Amino acid sequence: MKTVIDTNVLINGFKDEYSYEKRIIDAVIGGEIKAFANRQTLRENKLISSQLIDNDDYHGELEKLFSKINWVVNKRQINVVRDPEDNKILESAVEANAEYLITSDNDLLMLEKFQGIQIVTPQQFWNVYQDHDNDLWKQWTNFITKDRTK
Repeated sequence: MKTVIDTNVLINGFKDEYSYEKRIIDAVIGGEIKAFANRQTLRENKLISSQLIDNDDYHGELEKLFSKINWVVNKRQINVVRDPEDNKILESAVEANAEYLITSDNDLLMLEKFQGIQIVTPQQFWNVYQDHDNDLWKQWTNFITKDRTK
């Protein structure tokens, strides 16, 4: 699954080890989910997290996450929400051809969908991600358990 993750998800992941945000971060680190960002957004993520989070272990986890980010170059300018930083996140999602933009930002969430990109909360994304995994698991178990003697 191709995603773009808003900065607020990274910050909220620090608050609770069992949160949806932290699960998403761990899945990106584990290579299960692909995350995309432009260099400017990544710099912003690093700056904001260093200012708001005073936990060396979590900073280490974020560095692992940052090392897994796939780079995009925003070639188009989008201006559909009032915050220019939110528009940059949308630009990255469009350039990455992302399936999901994961955010807690209400201005972005109000869009629900933009150029085929689902704009969802961390919980909404995690539920879809879990359903997606279960579907693949079901397909695999059905394939394995089929009667192959015919």
